[in-house]
Amino acid sequence: MHIAGLGKHGEKAWYQYKLIRVYNPRETIDMLEIMDLLVRIYNIFFGASVLFLIAVGLNIIYGVMKIVNLAHPAFFVLGCYTIAGTGMGVMINIFGSSIIPLLITPPLLAAFVVAVSSLLIFPLFLFISGKGDEVQLLITYGLLLIFEDIFRLIWGSEPLRASQPFELAGSLSIGEYLIPVYNIYVIISALVIALILWIFLFKSKSGLLLRASSMDIEMAAALGANVKKVLLLTVLIASFLAGLGGGLFIPSASAMLGMSVEFLVLAFVVVVIGGLGSFLGSLVGAFIVSVLRTITLILFPELELALIYIVAIIILTLKPEGLGGGKKW
Repeated sequence: MHIAGLGKHGEKAWYQYKLIRVYNPRETIDMLEIMDLLVRIYNIFFGASVLFLIAVGLNIIYGVMKIVNLAHPAFFVLGCYTIAGTGMGVMINIFGSSIIPLLITPPLLAAFVVAVSSLLIFPLFLFISGKGDEVQLLITYGLLLIFEDIFRLIWGSEPLRASQPFELAGSLSIGEYLIPVYNIYVIISALVIALILWIFLFKSKSGLLLRASSMDIEMAAALGANVKKVLLLTVLIASFLAGLGGGLFIPSASAMLGMSVEFLVLAFVVVVIGGLGSFLGSLVGAFIVSVLRTITLILFPELELALIYIVAIIILTLKPEGLGGGKKW
């Protein structure tokens, strides 16, 4: 039997599932290789789903406000802590072991809390919008460190888990492998979110206004757009997506201090590869980074981050605006 065992956050790769093999003489090598490949592909899509939910909000803020928001991964982690530290216990008391509410309500609660919290720092975003890159980087990174201290103050320094939905969802047997159903739910949710976001950005009037503002905010204002409302909508959407991602992710991992910095590194590699301000770039970059991490963890675990940076450098050398940049979404 081949079991996809749980990996905890903080291990070599937070989304990789270890394979524990028990020899069975009836199995063929070809079948083992095929099943192993399927599990690797499953890991790639799960990792890409999580990275996309972080990177897309970061790209939206940069695309409209031209702010390099280093604090954005802290919104994602705030969503994780909201559920692991408080929300899941409340929901268990309300819904018991009913799986459907426990799948749907945690991400929505996390997204709501993070979006409301973003209103408190919206004036800060207005202040740094249009300022130099060094001012934006200094203030937003300082904000990320403040978030980390707030997490420590409220929830302590011990890792927190909210694994009830993950456990209740069970596992799916594919051949000799057991695949966690919850992570399949995360992948499907990320695809649905990406589709809804695409429809909003490209098919709705509000999305058209956001894209127009990203191209020339002064012209949009001259044509009658309420720029302050556009910027507020931008921050709310980006923070909502980050909170949604955190609420989806946490049942399969642990919330712990330092997550913000780890996801910051990965998210910025995603947007650098995909292109700052590009929705399509968020999808492409997340998938590429997830593929690279999976390959390096199989072949060269010691070079996990090095290979990602090497590929990012090559892409920036050949296409400085990133794979999806320069096309305005």
